[in-house]
Amino acid sequence: MYNHEIFVQGFPGKSKTHGGLGWSTITLLTNDTHNIIVDAGSFGVRKILLEKLRQKGLTFDDIDYVLLTHTHWDHSVNWTMFPNATIVIGDVDLEWALNDATQDMDIPELYIKELSHYPKTKVVGHLDEVLPGIVAHQTSGHTPGHITYTVDNGNYDLIFCGDAAKNRAELLSQEVDMTLNLEESKASIQYIWNLWEAKQDSLVIPGHDIPMKLENGVPVYVLERRADLQCWFSSTLNDVFKAKIT
Repeated sequence: MYNHEIFVQGFPGKSKTHGGLGWSTITLLTNDTHNIIVDAGSFGVRKILLEKLRQKGLTFDDIDYVLLTHTHWDHSVNWTMFPNATIVIGDVDLEWALNDATQDMDIPELYIKELSHYPKTKVVGHLDEVLPGIVAHQTSGHTPGHITYTVDNGNYDLIFCGDAAKNRAELLSQEVDMTLNLEESKASIQYIWNLWEAKQDSLVIPGHDIPMKLENGVPVYVLERRADLQCWFSSTLNDVFKAKIT
């Protein structure tokens, strides 16, 4: 059995004027044996991660596995923050990011190059068991070797689908924004639905949304979304405009 806590909530939105928001989901998984981070995020959340770990009595050193769903910057860059962790990544995705992704502006080239020869990197393929109860599923489309991780918690599963299905809208419509292969993405979303429906009370945790469970076959949020922007539009630093996004 694994306990899970969402450290950073993924956000289902983007900006046309400032590039990708990159607000992706980061989760802590724990049991009596392991402390695991699922997706590591990027630079902007490092202090948040540090504080969240401190609240659990942990440090970056205490994480022994980091599970990356794919190689895009907003999910992968912070793997370097966990010096004692085995870094898990899909074999197909790592190979693609190294050799074939020259036109993909979301690949952090130097971080992925370093990951490829890092001694604690573990590459996995479809249906490989990463740890007891944790299985990798290749869910291609968004990237060629994207991985969804399922965590067997007995009567229910945790399903970390990353950007194979980024948000509730993609799960419901089975239409996909920002994919390299639309047909593969649609097939991957159906695959995720099959995993989700296999056990009652299973949770899907997407890459850019908050966790959901099924009620009468409909995805329902299980957390309240939290997001805000603080802006200085006036002449003093004390006059802060706080925009809450719901």
